[in-house]
Amino acid sequence: MSREAVHEAFEAMLKRWNGLRFLDHRDFYGVPQSASDARHWVLKVLSAHIAASAEVLETVELLVSEVVTNSILHSDSGHPDEIITVGVGLGERLVHVEVMDKGSTVNVPQMRPVDGDSLSGRGLAWVDFLSSGWGTDYDPEIGRAVWVQLIYR
Repeated sequence: MSREAVHEAFEAMLKRWNGLRFLDHRDFYGVPQSASDARHWVLKVLSAHIAASAEVLETVELLVSEVVTNSILHSDSGHPDEIITVGVGLGERLVHVEVMDKGSTVNVPQMRPVDGDSLSGRGLAWVDFLSSGWGTDYDPEIGRAVWVQLIYR
């Protein structure tokens, strides 16, 4: 995704964030290490703005890891020369994280049935179970955004 396309995707993201306070965003390369880097970065951003329990932060960490990993594995941004953008924001007792990538012509983020022996395919089921809400938006010009929210006390 070009820098201009990333900027356009960022602008589209801000429109979806109506009522949320945007904190920060950062670009990561489409490589496996980026899931860990994104987790640590999101926790650093959140820790500077909220006093959430360790349980909340661990849940956010797991959600970020899953969504960024899915982006790397299943989108056209999952290459060392491609960019995945992660944004973080807050609402009233709400954490919002959004991951933007190029999308995919063959993969759409959705929960899939898996059998008991499957080694993969459970990630979005975990996201659905652990989050307060999640969703996805796609624009053929700027790519896909997958967002996840967690209400905290």
